Amino acid sequence: MHSGNEARDWLDAADVVRIRDGFARVAANADGFTADFYARLFELAPTTRALFPDDLTTQREKLKHMLVMLIGSLDRPLQLKPALAALGDRHRSYGVVKADFVVVGRALLDTLAAHLGDSFTPADRAAWADLYGRITAVMTSGTQRNPATAPALCTASG
Repeated sequence: MHSGNEARDWLDAADVVRIRDGFARVAANADGFTADFYARLFELAPTTRALFPDDLTTQREKLKHMLVMLIGSLDRPLQLKPALAALGDRHRSYGVVKADFVVVGRALLDTLAAHLGDSFTPADRAAWADLYGRITAVMTSGTQRNPATAPALCTASG
C-alpha cells in the first residue's frame, strides 16, 4: 500500500479500514451528519456561527465532498497531501490559525460518536483522531500566525 517514509508518516492499513467502515455507516445519512457536525461546532464555539451564511446548504455540500475525497484517498497520501495543503492555504487566507482546528476536530469526533453510537469504539476514535491530526498537520503548516491578530475560525468558503 505505501512504501518507505510515506508508510511511516501515514495511517496503517487497519486504521484505514476502521475509518472507511465508520465513514460508510455515516455516509448513509450524510446530510444529517453534516448538519449535526455544524450544530456541534456552533455549540462548542458559538462565535463561529457568525462566520457562516444563514443557509449552510453549500457549506455542508463542501464538507461532504471533502470527506468523500479524503476517505477515497486514504491509501494514496502522496496524492492527498497536496490537496490538503491547498485547502490549508485557502483557510489561512480566511484567517484560520492552528488553534482553530482543535474545536473542529472535537466537533468531528463528537459527531462521529453520536452517529455511530456504541459501534464507535475507542480504537475507531483513536484512528479518526490520528487521521485528523495528520490532516491538520498538513493543512496548518505555515498557519502559525499570531492568534490575537487573526480572526477566529472561518471555513465558510473552504
